[in-house]
Parts: sequence; C-alpha cells; structure tokens
Amino acid sequence: MLEEIRNKLKALANQELAVNYKKYLKSPFEFYGIKVPELRKIAKQYKNLDITEIYRLFNGLWNSNSHEEKSLAIFLLALKEKQFTLETWNFALLKVKDVKTWDHCDAISGGILGKMLEKDISLKKDIEKLAESRNPWEKRASIISTGQLIKKRKLELTFKLAEKLIYDEDIYVQKGAGWMLRECGKKERIATRDFILMHLDMKPAAFSYATEKIPELRKIKKEKLREKINFLSLYACLPYL
Repeated sequence: MLEEIRNKLKALANQELAVNYKKYLKSPFEFYGIKVPELRKIAKQYKNLDITEIYRLFNGLWNSNSHEEKSLAIFLLALKEKQFTLETWNFALLKVKDVKTWDHCDAISGGILGKMLEKDISLKKDIEKLAESRNPWEKRASIISTGQLIKKRKLELTFKLAEKLIYDEDIYVQKGAGWMLRECGKKERIATRDFILMHLDMKPAAFSYATEKIPELRKIKKEKLREKINFLSLYACLPYL
C-alpha cells in the first residue's frame, strides 16, 4: 500500500513546484511538488482503513525523507477523528517531537491534537508540558492546539500559554502565539484587547499577528513608546539642568 501511494505521488510530481515549495517552507526534506488539495484527495482514498492500519501507514510515510509523504501521513490520520483514542493522542504527541516545519506542526496540532483537546480538556496537562519544551515546534504546537477551544470561545488555556510564548525567542513560536491571539480576538474582542494591553512589550512578530484585527492597539503601543522615549530623553538631560 505504501508503494501504491508513492506511485500516485510520483505521477503528480512537478519539479518547478517542488523547488518553490522547498524554498517557501524552508523544509529539510525532498519535495514531489504536489499541492495540498491533491494530497488530501489521495488521503481520502484510504479513509476506510482501520485506524490501526493508518498508524502503520503513517509511520511508513512519516519516516521517509519526503515532505509531502509526511503531510499525507497527517492528513490520513486526521480523517479518523471518530476513532481517536488516548493511543492516538500519545501517537501524535510523539510525532510532534520530529516536526521540522511550521505546516507539519500546524497540521498535527490543529487537525489532531486540537480536536482531541476540545473534547477532553483534561488533556491540557500534556499541552502545558509542550509549552515548556526546549523544542520550538513543540511550543508552537501547544498553542496552535488550542484553536478548536477558541472556536468554542474557551480562551483560558490560550491566554495562559500565550503569557510566556509571546516572549519566546523563536520567530515561529511568536507567530503561532500571535496568530492564536488574533483568533481569540475574533471571538472575544474585549478580553483579547485587555490581554494584549497587559503585554504590549511582547515580541514584534507576536504583536503584529495578535493586533491584525485590533489595529487601534498598534496606535496605543506607538504612543506609549513615544512617551517612553521622551521620558528617557528628559531623564538623560537632568544632570545638565
């Protein structure tokens, strides 16, 4: 079956797209050059497989050196949502440790972990552990996995994780945290606005994403920065007054 899938991927290969995708995603893996909708179509052809078979197929695809094969593995497992169990949760958590690109990180955390977390909030203890990891992809995965909770207007976990992640040194962690704050703002604008006001000193990338739909906060930050600069300038001149 694995060979069958690879033959389908080879038939759709596009070298020009492969070069562009590798550059865009900054992936260390090889590319066939296949668009995501085409990968999802292939995944749906195997949706009737039992989840135990999906685990085996996932591992075969995931352990390859192909970016699209890894993506396809995630799409296959995401189709088995009705069969997700604690085994699925632990299986997916282990895969996050191997992630090397933001698209794989977001696909696993949003399409698998996030859906399970929304149904069982007790799983948040594992998500909070991810947020403490030294691995930036695990940290990004932790907050992206709260996306399903945000859709239900349950923002507590997102805010808790964001308090630390918006100050992280990794740009992808910053962007992930800012992105989820932006989504929070779509559901609970006032609560999100108040949160951002308390953290105006968050990393620039996080702030940019977080305030995309609340642009007035950017003006407030500029004004506060201007006040700070004026104060520091005055303070520097005090010895000469």
